[in-house]
Amino acid sequence: MKRFLTSRHGLKHGASLLALGAGLMISGAHAAGYNAGWGFDESGMNRAVHPGDDFFEYANGTYLKNLKIPGDMSSYGPFRILYELSLSRQKTILDEAVKKSVDQPSDDLGKIGTYYASFLDQKSVDRLGAKPLAADLEKIRNVNDGKGLAEAFGSSLKSMAFSTFQIGVEQDQKDPEHYMLMLDQGMSIGVGGGLGLPDTSYYTNPKLADKKKAYQAYIAKMLTLEGWPDAAKNAQAVVDLETALAKVEVPRDQTRDPLKIYNPMPVSELQKLAPDFDWTTFLITAGLPAEGLENRKIDVREPAGIKAMATVLKGTDIATLRAWLAFHLGDNAAGYLSRDFYDASFEFNSHTLSGVAQQSPRWKRAVRVTNGALGWALGREYVARYFPPSAQAQITDLVQKVKASFHERLEHNSWMDEPTRKAALNKLDHFAIQVGYPKKWWDYSKLDIRKGDVYGNAVRGAAFSWQHDLDKLDKPVDRDEWGMTPQTVNAYNDPTMNEIVFPAAILQPPFFDPKGDVAVNYGAIGGVIGHEMSHGFDDQGRHYDEHGRLNDWWTKASTDAFQKLADRLGAQYDAQEVLPGLHVNGKMTMGENIADSGGLNLGLQAYHDSLHGQPAPVVHGLTGDQRVFLGWAQVWREKDRPDALRQQVLSNEHAPAITRVNIPAHNIDAWYDAFDVKPGQKLYLAPDQRVKIW
Repeated sequence: MKRFLTSRHGLKHGASLLALGAGLMISGAHAAGYNAGWGFDESGMNRAVHPGDDFFEYANGTYLKNLKIPGDMSSYGPFRILYELSLSRQKTILDEAVKKSVDQPSDDLGKIGTYYASFLDQKSVDRLGAKPLAADLEKIRNVNDGKGLAEAFGSSLKSMAFSTFQIGVEQDQKDPEHYMLMLDQGMSIGVGGGLGLPDTSYYTNPKLADKKKAYQAYIAKMLTLEGWPDAAKNAQAVVDLETALAKVEVPRDQTRDPLKIYNPMPVSELQKLAPDFDWTTFLITAGLPAEGLENRKIDVREPAGIKAMATVLKGTDIATLRAWLAFHLGDNAAGYLSRDFYDASFEFNSHTLSGVAQQSPRWKRAVRVTNGALGWALGREYVARYFPPSAQAQITDLVQKVKASFHERLEHNSWMDEPTRKAALNKLDHFAIQVGYPKKWWDYSKLDIRKGDVYGNAVRGAAFSWQHDLDKLDKPVDRDEWGMTPQTVNAYNDPTMNEIVFPAAILQPPFFDPKGDVAVNYGAIGGVIGHEMSHGFDDQGRHYDEHGRLNDWWTKASTDAFQKLADRLGAQYDAQEVLPGLHVNGKMTMGENIADSGGLNLGLQAYHDSLHGQPAPVVHGLTGDQRVFLGWAQVWREKDRPDALRQQVLSNEHAPAITRVNIPAHNIDAWYDAFDVKPGQKLYLAPDQRVKIW
C-alpha cells in the first residue's frame, strides 16, 4: 500500500528503509555489514580527483566505480547495506517464529511467525488469483453517487481500498499535548499515495510523457486482471482524471511552511469550504464517531487544493470513479495477491519508475510485509538479540556532546539577535533524545492473524494500525511512542515532540563504530545527530518552540537574516544538475539541506571540543578534520539508477547523495584548510559566498 503521512523529518528519503533496499556481500539470506576498516574505507577513494573539484568523487569514487547495484534495487549504498543486514537478522527471527505458527495464534511470536509463513506460501496465494478482491470489487461496483465515493474513500483506512485524500491522527501543532485529525490533499512534503504517479509533474511535464503512457498501460493491465470491463477505455479515463487532479493540487514545494498548512477548523466548516465532497460520510466510514463530528477539529493542510479536487471529483462520471477505485484497489493489494498481479505491479512501480531490474526474493517481501503489520513485535525481538545496552549508553553520551557543541555555536551565532538566541538555547535545552528502542511496545493482542489468509491478514493489519491511531483522539499525547521501529535504518526529528530519535539499526558502521576512529565517528553519526538537531531550527522546525508548539518565536530581524541565508543556500542547490536538464529543487529540499549543513558543522565542532585543546592525531596520514569530512562523505556512498534519481529529485524533500556531500562541505571554512582547496577549483566559494546558518 503506497499511502503514507507524517510530519517527522527523516534522515533518508523513502517512507523508511524497511521498504527499500538490498545488499552487498549477500549469500542467500546472509548479509554482512559495511566494512569500514579502521573507520573509513580508504580503498574506496579516488585520489586522482582533487577534493576541491568533487569531494564526493574524491572520497567515494573508486568504491562507486566498482559498485554494482543489485538487481532488486533502485539504488545502493551504506543505508541499503545496513538495511540488508537488518533484513537478514529479522529473517533469522522469523524463521524461528515459524515454528510457533498455528491456525489462530495468540502471542506475538506466533503472530509474526504465522503472518510470515502464510505470505511465503506462494503456491496457495497463486491458486486464489483475484478471488481475495471479490468482495471489495463488489462494493466498488455499488458506488453510485458522491456518498458512495465518500464511503469508498473512508474504507481505505481499514482495507486495501484507495482514497486520494489522506487523513491521519497527529499532535495538534499549536497544542502538542493533544491529538487531532489531519487532512492532506494526498501529495505534499512527507505525504504520498494520493495519486498513482510519484508527483504531479509526472502528469504535466512533457519530458515524462513516457512514464505517463506506461502508467496508462499498467492501469489497463490491472483492470484486466480484475476482470473489469473496457479496461483500455477506462485506463484513459483514469489518467485523465488524475491529470485533472494533479493540475489543481498545491505544488509539493509549496507545502513546506507549517504556518501556511496549519488550518484547523471544525468538520462543519470543512464541509462549507469544500461542499462538493461528503466529508461527514468519509469520516464516519473511516471510524470517527458520528456524535459531535461536526464540531471535531481537523487540520485542513491545503484548503484551496482540497476544495478544487472535490470539485473535480464531483464533475467526474461514476463509471470512471469506479474504474479508478478498482485499479487502485488492485495496485494497493498486488503484493498480497497471485504472481500475475505482483508481476504487473513490479513492472511499472519498480522497473518503469525506478529502473529496478528484478524482483526481490519472496522472503524479503515477506519480512517487509510482516514489518508493516507487526513491526513492533518484530522490533522487540530484534532489540533483544542485536542491540546491547552498552551501545545505547555510548550513543546517548555522544548525543549529549553534540548537543553541548550546538549550545556553544548558538551562543556565538553572528546573525541572531539576543531575544531569538535566548529562545533558541531554551529550545535546545528542552530537546528530548531517544536512542535504540522505545520505552513501551505496541499491544497486538487484538490483532487477528489467521494461517493461510494472506490478504485478510494484510487488511486486518491495516485496520488494526488505523484503530491504534484513532484510539489516540481525545487522549493526552503519549510521549513514549515512536514513529520508527528499532530495526529501521533511519533517524528522525519530531517537531511537535521536540525530540530526536535514533533507531537501533542505524547505530552500526559506517554511521557508528565503537571500535573505529573517533574523528570518523564524529563525521558520520555525529553528523547524523547534528542533522536531526538542526531540523529543530530549519525552515520548518524553527517555527516550533521548546514545547513543540507551532509558535513564531523569532524576532523579525532574525527571521529576515535567516531567510536571506536560506535563500542563498537554496540557490546553490538549484544550480546542481544531477541528470541532463534535471536540477535539484532547492526550495523543496531546504529543510534537509539546512540540516545537512548544520549536521556536518556540529559533527566537526563536537570533534574539536572532544580534543580539549590537544592537537588532533594524524591517522593513516589523514588529519582529524580530514577524517571528520571523510566520515560524513562515506555515509552517502550511494549509486542510483537514473529513473530512481529522477523520481527522488521530483518528489522527495531529500537532495541526491552527491549534493549532500559537496554542498555542505564547500560552505565550511575548515574544509578548505583541510584539503587545500583553492580558487579555480570547481567547488571553491569565496569566503563571503559561503553560507553559514548553524
